[in-house]
Parts: sequence; C-alpha cells; structure tokens
Amino acid sequence: MSRPPLFAFALIALLASRAALAARPFNTDDARVVDPGGYQIEAYVKDQRGIKETEYWFLPAVNFGGALERFEFALGGNVIRSDPNGNSDLVLGQVKTLLKPLETNGVGFALTVGVTRLNPGTSLEVVSTPSGLVTVPGETSTRTHYDPYLNAISSVSVLNDTVVLHFNAGATRDTSAHQTIGSWGVGAEIALGGRIFGIAETYGVSNEKPAYQIGLRYWVIPARLQVDGTYGWQHASPENLNWISIGMRILW
Repeated sequence: MSRPPLFAFALIALLASRAALAARPFNTDDARVVDPGGYQIEAYVKDQRGIKETEYWFLPAVNFGGALERFEFALGGNVIRSDPNGNSDLVLGQVKTLLKPLETNGVGFALTVGVTRLNPGTSLEVVSTPSGLVTVPGETSTRTHYDPYLNAISSVSVLNDTVVLHFNAGATRDTSAHQTIGSWGVGAEIALGGRIFGIAETYGVSNEKPAYQIGLRYWVIPARLQVDGTYGWQHASPENLNWISIGMRILW
C-alpha cells in the first residue's frame, strides 16, 4: 500500500451518514463516557507482523450515575505473546471525566488519568502509554513497575455527526527509567450508512514514527453489541510493523 498516510485521510474525506460512539477499535480516545448507570466491556485480539507479537485485551468500564455521571471507571488489562521480547502482562486502572459533553456540530472535552502495572517479559525497558506499549532505547528492566499517565481529549462533530474528529495529547511517567514519555493521537469516525461505521487515525509517542490505522465497526445490536476490525501499520526501526485486530464491544 503506497503512501499510507494519504490513504487514511483520503478515507476520512470520502465517507459519510450518522453518529457512533468512538471507543473500539480506536487507539485515540473520545470525549464521551458510558451512559449513566451503564456498563461496557471491550475485548479484542491484535496480531502483529514485522516483530511477531499477539495481544489479548479485556477492558470493562462502568458509569455509576448520580453525582458521578460524568465519570467512567475502567479496570482491565492484557496478555502479550511476543517472539523476540518474551511474554508480558499488564493491568490498567483508569478514570475518565467528561469536562464538556459533545453535541451535534459541537465540541466536547474530556480527561483521563490512570496507572498501569506492567510485568515485562524481557530485559528491555517497556512502558505502556495511551498510544500503546513503547520500548525505551538503551534501557533495561525486568522489574514489575507502575506507570501513571494522563490524556487530554477533545472531539469535534461536523456535518450533523456524519464525521466526528478526535484529538489526544498525553504523557506517561516511566517510573523505572525516571522519564516522561509524550503521546498523541488524531482520529476520525465516519458514518457509512445503516449500522456500518469507518475509522481512520494516526497516533504515536515522542521520538518514534507515527502509527496509522483504518477499520470498520458494525452494530450487530444497535447501542448494545458491536463487532469491529482494523488494519494498521508503522514504519518503525529495526522492522516495519503491520497488524490486524478483531474485537467486540458490549454495552448494557
């Protein structure tokens, strides 16, 4: 696939119809939370090539409603099977607060704060950021470590929710290497008609080349059960990476 960044944003420009919730299969977060009194489970598998690696994710979330109706609480994690880096596992706890609700043809703002507990399977220093796992060059660590993070989020609805754009800027404190890693993301969700929606995004961390991802989501049961899939790529060093993901999202 030639000129992948242009392809991703050409997709944004070409597609159209009704609104959806961001979440899976985005990496870039959105300025929305689970409905008050509601629950959500996201689960997916991501299989990567270039550096052979498979991630298994399970992420439940809840909105308790009442005085906490603008807050979403999540507790989940993953298991990673990696040929060169060994197996690792991660537990994530996060609180997301809605600062300004997103309205049709309007702008919304949110903020997430959280901490990850990473049990690395390699001597390389690995850190989990809002944009994914990052290997820190020149650093080694096999210790389990806890890394706090925050992520500022804005979302913009245009064309009566036909397209919703998301912008992220975040930072993670690598407590093992005593440094702060910046992260960012830009994404678009596009209504394609009926129950089908497209996504396109680019995201990354400081001192690394950006990653790109495109995908589709389909509401099997509207606002209750969603299935999705993505294709992504990154021109990285020492290997160029590409991956596919398949997931589902349940709300009640």
